[in-house]
Amino acid sequence: MVSLVKLCQWLGFPRRSLYYRPMSRQRVIITDLARRVKLTLERFTTYGYRRLACILGENRKPILRILQLKGWQVRKRPQGFRPRAKNLPLVASRPDERWATDLTHVWCGKNWRASLAVIIDCYTRVILGWRFIGQWQQQDR
Repeated sequence: MVSLVKLCQWLGFPRRSLYYRPMSRQRVIITDLARRVKLTLERFTTYGYRRLACILGENRKPILRILQLKGWQVRKRPQGFRPRAKNLPLVASRPDERWATDLTHVWCGKNWRASLAVIIDCYTRVILGWRFIGQWQQQDR
């Protein structure tokens, strides 16, 4: 028979973990706050728990707990639909089959900005064309 102290030493396991028993606590919902959250959520359907807490002047954690326990999900704003090109291969199998473009802006000095646009062949990785344009940017005051 091996003692718990020896067994924990051999396994490199802290002995206090054997005696720890998590306490389950009852989640309490403040009914007045839950009613105010529900009314505000019906008025502003896209607001999350942080904005609801700001509007109600309350801490955000009780607001989040109320939303979780009541199952009130916040409706997300529609982001729009961007269809993906269908039936196109992700990898090109021959030259001139698929091209990629990129545009980047570089600040050159205090008021100058340069733009570089590049077109590259995805199969051969050869740059097919590019355009470099410098622009004067007037600062807003």
